Amino acid sequence: MQIVMAVSGTRGDVQPAVVLGAELALRGHEVVMAVPPNLVSFARGAGLETVPFGYDTREHMNSDLVRHGVSQGSVADRARAVARLWNFGWDQMVRELTDVMDSVRPDVLLTGITTEQIALPLAQRFGAGLVAVHHAPVRSNSRYSPIPGAESLPRVVTPLAWSVVDTALWAATCHRENVLRRGLGLGTVSTPLPRRMAEYGAIEIQAYDPAFCPDLQRDWAQTRPFAGFLDMPSALRATADPGTVTAELETWLAAGPPPVYVGFGSMPVKDPAAMVAAVRQACDRSGVRALVSVGWNDAGDFSDDAGSTDDGGHLLVGGSLDHEAVFPRCRAVIHHGGAGSTAAGIRAGKPTVVCSVASDQPFWGRRIVEQSCGATLPASSVTADTMDRALRVALSPDAQEAARALSDAMIAPEVAAARAADLVESATRRTEAQSGAST
Repeated sequence: MQIVMAVSGTRGDVQPAVVLGAELALRGHEVVMAVPPNLVSFARGAGLETVPFGYDTREHMNSDLVRHGVSQGSVADRARAVARLWNFGWDQMVRELTDVMDSVRPDVLLTGITTEQIALPLAQRFGAGLVAVHHAPVRSNSRYSPIPGAESLPRVVTPLAWSVVDTALWAATCHRENVLRRGLGLGTVSTPLPRRMAEYGAIEIQAYDPAFCPDLQRDWAQTRPFAGFLDMPSALRATADPGTVTAELETWLAAGPPPVYVGFGSMPVKDPAAMVAAVRQACDRSGVRALVSVGWNDAGDFSDDAGSTDDGGHLLVGGSLDHEAVFPRCRAVIHHGGAGSTAAGIRAGKPTVVCSVASDQPFWGRRIVEQSCGATLPASSVTADTMDRALRVALSPDAQEAARALSDAMIAPEVAAARAADLVESATRRTEAQSGAST
């Protein structure tokens, strides 16, 4: 099969697609990855043919628009910033993915949640089967609300909340999709995207572990199959992203008891110095060391002496760290709650504190609490006191035991990749411009 995999976003969005692409390539399929330019070398490191797709997501996450645009200025200023974010890179991604589809003419197009609205019309235009990879529940269900912080909605109300959200999103984006459809020679549409993807027969792979949400697995077993977290199997990691522990870090780890890992991933931290100060105080109160990974943030914003320890050796601030190499040597992990970080922490058997910023992060924070593996709080509410309370929960014997038990229940990375590849192979090519009529 000829397969195009087009994914935008951060490392956490792209890595699962790379894992799946590598598994499909091992099976003899011809895979072309389309990923943000800052992640092209990562995908190529897995041995996959890769082309740039869209904008540099690291630069974007650290831009004034993302860091300050939606939180500063008048209401009108913030509304304009939200509109710019919503449509950022759309025209470029449409143009580039259209070129890839026209060149490859794939049997299957695989996409992520942020690019489904581009992928569906292109799949229809070029007659490709469509596969979407989801890292959290993003379709209507009665178990989990689409509204962060409102998961306690009655089960009879939750599907209605999903309908309202889907309708609102469609109202905000229908114009741009119909412009795209007209340009492709397809009919315009009037219904939200999830319904049309289902009508097209798109396969929606749940690339997260059913152990975190067993009730949803029972509800979705046939329609939205679970594969498990698409973490990098060890064999692939050895070639695509070999984890390294620097001599300095090795010395620091060996010099004391297991630390608490604190990582921010790709998420911009509004006040890095205040965040580190809060973490430092909370860890001091619990008598534990802290290993801070700044991720995509500027290390210099976190410490005047970033990259070295404080005077007592209780805190080390460094750049991006390999989860697989570091997490097993930690006592607990604190992070933003991305699906990949959540999976890595629990897979290592480590209790977790989620400091959520946006997107699916509050969902994963609630799953950590629900499974008794730690605590969660919004990143905006982190202080020394709130972090102290959350960390004490995570360091408790009960949380440590629960994290180990959940780790034992998780699907192995190799099995998850194989399951997802089986699902992609079940996708079928369509007639070009299928379902082009208005709906």
